[in-house]
Amino acid sequence: MMVAVASGVLRVPLGRNLADEHREPEAVARVAGVAAHVLGRHGVDPRTARRASGASSLTWLAGGLAVRVAADPVPGDLLREARLAAWLPRAVGYPRLVGSGVEDGHEWLLTEEVRATNLGELWPSLTWAERERALLELWQTVQAVHAVEAPETDVRPHSPFYASTPEAAEAQLAALEDRRVLAPDQCASLRAELEAFWAAQPAGRRVLCHGDVTVGNALWRDGHVVCLLDFEFAVVAPVELDAHSLLRGIDALADDLESLDPQPDPAGAAQRRLVDAVAQFVRPGLSEPGARARLRGYAVLFQLWAMLGWLKHWEPGEDYTEWRPFRMLTALASGGDAYLTPLLAAGLGR
Repeated sequence: MMVAVASGVLRVPLGRNLADEHREPEAVARVAGVAAHVLGRHGVDPRTARRASGASSLTWLAGGLAVRVAADPVPGDLLREARLAAWLPRAVGYPRLVGSGVEDGHEWLLTEEVRATNLGELWPSLTWAERERALLELWQTVQAVHAVEAPETDVRPHSPFYASTPEAAEAQLAALEDRRVLAPDQCASLRAELEAFWAAQPAGRRVLCHGDVTVGNALWRDGHVVCLLDFEFAVVAPVELDAHSLLRGIDALADDLESLDPQPDPAGAAQRRLVDAVAQFVRPGLSEPGARARLRGYAVLFQLWAMLGWLKHWEPGEDYTEWRPFRMLTALASGGDAYLTPLLAAGLGR
């Protein structure tokens, strides 16, 4: 059944989220047009759609369906995810795939809507006990992904968040050194970290990694994680990639909320218990030699990527030394473990 619209033009409400801050309104409107046509072809009135969260892709929900459209007209991620979905076990909770394709250069993916709430949006309202349960269940779900033996053709060749070669990593580091964002001694320390990382890569246990393990990619219903979404950054890589992503995300959540967290924790004791519980749960799966070097290397690579990304929007006069990526890089350069401390405190994988 097709949906007829009086004007002859299918539209969905644009909506907005934080990811739109650096997008051109015309680009958002073009993506919304693709979503509208997809919904219309599947018998859903696009005017009933509501915007959901999403960063690399834009998502709308309507008529029991969820349509995701790539933010940019580049090939690969969503169609690859559509193929990967067939390999995911029920424990992941991935919704039933309805269709996928390309329109106006943008890849799109249509699934059934999961009747649940985005965990990232719900996070501030959860108690500390609920947060701990959510993160442990999230990692259990990720472990179900790690057990999948999907063809490497159905995942990315490498993650966009971590340089894939020593040469690419050196180019990122050199760019920050040339701009005098990082001092020569800091760069020397980070180069040593990356040298250890590349040397430790072959010993890592390679699994199917989700690639972006954050609460924003999980759904929560009746007090439990019921679904892990957004596999567009899935890669086959050492398991430490996902472990790093989880720990980084937890720390970033706390950093974002700071004093605005509605859950009382004046001395930070609850947050420490939370990350210690998660670290204790994750640690047994990181038993191969070199785990410490791989975790620290992923942290360095991610923060290099993030710092360069933030600098694209830097305004002269703005103090970038207060930015989170800068603070994390300088902490790692000085020998600290930053947000990995709870996981590495026991001398993991030396």
